[in-house]
Amino acid sequence: MTNVLIAVDETEASVRAVETAHRLFGDGASYFVMNVGSSRMESAMAWGSSYPLSAPYGPNYSYVDGAAMVDLPSDRGFAEEQAAGVAKEASLPEATPLGDVGDPASAILEAARQRNADVIVVGSHDRGWFSRLVSGSVEKSILHDSDLPVLIVKERSEDEARIR
Repeated sequence: MTNVLIAVDETEASVRAVETAHRLFGDGASYFVMNVGSSRMESAMAWGSSYPLSAPYGPNYSYVDGAAMVDLPSDRGFAEEQAAGVAKEASLPEATPLGDVGDPASAILEAARQRNADVIVVGSHDRGWFSRLVSGSVEKSILHDSDLPVLIVKERSEDEARIR
């Protein structure tokens, strides 16, 4: 049986990636649909300050090497719900939804290793040059660092779809 890990976000490209993976690998494969989010605490502001001290605030934090790490279980749950929603929208409800928080490429590669994935599927969508310059591409990081085959499903624009 083929184990397929599909990395998704909230875009339509992710729905297409799930549909394409299902079309290619069929009903006999095991599907894991994974969304990786950032911690809401981390993205808001994980540090509060009160002169002369600064300290992390919030209900769930821990220290790793002296630095506060915010890791809220609800954030993982939210990411898992997002993954389940994409699988449902792509008509693949039997997929196992996975959610994690942190660096998307690292989390996806670790999940693929833990679940003995045979292939990683990633949806790709067009971004502007500035967006590519400022933030790296998750699919490029996965492609570069993976020991597994990586299938990148590129979303075509309406014009490209009409030409082909």
